[in-house]
Amino acid sequence: MSTLQQPALPASARNSLTGHAIRVFLGWMAAALLVAGLGIFGFSYYILPIDQRPYSDKYELLKPGGTIGIRLGIFGTVLFCIIFLYALRKVIPWLGRIGTARQWMDFHVIAGVTAPFIIAFHASFKFQGLAGTAFWIMLAVALSGIIGRYLYAKIPRSVTAAELSLSDLDRREDELTDALARQSLYRMEDLREVLRVPSAEHIRKIGPVLSLLEMVAMDLRMPFQLAALRRAGSGVGNSLRTVGGLLPSGNPELETVIRLVKQKSSLSRRLIFLAHTQRVFHIWHIVHRPFSYAFAVLALLHIVIAVGLGFL
Repeated sequence: MSTLQQPALPASARNSLTGHAIRVFLGWMAAALLVAGLGIFGFSYYILPIDQRPYSDKYELLKPGGTIGIRLGIFGTVLFCIIFLYALRKVIPWLGRIGTARQWMDFHVIAGVTAPFIIAFHASFKFQGLAGTAFWIMLAVALSGIIGRYLYAKIPRSVTAAELSLSDLDRREDELTDALARQSLYRMEDLREVLRVPSAEHIRKIGPVLSLLEMVAMDLRMPFQLAALRRAGSGVGNSLRTVGGLLPSGNPELETVIRLVKQKSSLSRRLIFLAHTQRVFHIWHIVHRPFSYAFAVLALLHIVIAVGLGFL
């Protein structure tokens, strides 16, 4: 199967990617465990009516100014600072030299998704007044951030970094097509559905919003289409072991073809949707930033008022 082997990355590049993937995984796991732990520990307190909470034995711990509550507020502020480091790295030279934009984006998203949960626990799920307004704005920022991360991933890094031209990307797509044509496990007719992309005319007619919804639908279908290919290539006996084809089969030749199909399909879809993706991503930037700055101002006002007036 040597004709299908992909060029190997340098060892340093592989180690960097692996190390970053591990750090991102640990970041998500730590965030999930923290939120789950707080939810389990404080469940009996948070479900109480507001007027009954002072009688709970956890009140002095979990109220906004309590032993745990105040520390959650401080931690939420730290997460808030981490979120804004992503923007600051573009204007602070030494920050810009640490890691890549994609690596910063990954931790920006982790902090952005975790922060609303931490602030919600800090506020004991009481969202009134200035603090409540700040929370709902932060939640909108977090949700829009998830959308932005999805759009960012759909813009080929080679284009955004000006490392390759579109013609180079087209050539890479042709190379993947040739590699798939040389494999012997599947007929090209068997791969046609998973490799299918809408026509440029169709994308132009339906506009950016519907085209992006179609892209999301295709991405959601992709794992199941690859699973069907894996089942067809590995036989019925391996279906249970691979959980219906969703997990790797252990067959190097088959997995190489599956990887090529995934790369070819992903690249083709990114290229056909590229114009709309970039346009929506630009609009997203225009909307996302003002919400972020508004949250920053309200959060700072909340901190100043709470500390200055002794509300804690």
